[in-house]
Amino acid sequence: MKTHIEEVRWSLVHPIVQELLLKYYREYLFSTPDEAEKEVQQILDLLSLRPPGRVLDIGCGLGYHAASFARRDFEVLAFDPGERYVEIARQQAAWFGPKIDIRQMECSSLAEDAHFDLAWAGAYCPGQLSPSELVADFVRIHNALIPGQWFVATVAGKARARFSPRVRHWEEKEDCFVLEEEWTDASNCYGDSWFVFPDDSRVIKVTEIDRIYDVAEVEPLLRQAGFVDIQCYADLGAKQRANPGEHFAFRCRRPGA
Repeated sequence: MKTHIEEVRWSLVHPIVQELLLKYYREYLFSTPDEAEKEVQQILDLLSLRPPGRVLDIGCGLGYHAASFARRDFEVLAFDPGERYVEIARQQAAWFGPKIDIRQMECSSLAEDAHFDLAWAGAYCPGQLSPSELVADFVRIHNALIPGQWFVATVAGKARARFSPRVRHWEEKEDCFVLEEEWTDASNCYGDSWFVFPDDSRVIKVTEIDRIYDVAEVEPLLRQAGFVDIQCYADLGAKQRANPGEHFAFRCRRPGA
């Protein structure tokens, strides 16, 4: 039987990519409810923020953080472009009624003005955006905040040491084999992943190109969008700055009125 190879360009909203991520990488990529609880409390302690208030959850994934904020009596607008992720997030939100508004949309559709006490983006992955697109999203987030309030994010995506050679590795899943190849140049990270399903002679190849955004690249874009008091660290609770190529966290503020 001839093997059928289905080629897919990486996108968080592509139905096949969503299914692969939820089936094989769910806990790794979307955290867990317990981890979200700890992270939300860390954010609130960091900013000395207490309810009542409104939270904007950007790229909410499966809704764990939104539920955690609502559990603490915050009102939450949470959005994600992925249809399957939003379905699951709405199941989380159903327990909290009108406290959580879950929307399927991208940041480009955000139109709220001076409405939120906190904007939060967990495991934010800007690699599919150009610098100008990223600034445009930052401007929308900036404008959605009440003057003087904070935007907090952890940045994930393809943070890598630059100019890395091609690296290959494979892994056996419950019903398939996964072969991955990754490499970087001065500004991008590239990846090809083959999901091989031997039982039905099917192969899915996912091709990905992500721009690498380091601390030094993100800070001026936040400043260009109007944010002040920009602070970037290795993680939310750290006091040391992140090194180039590493994942990092940042917090910044819309200027006060």
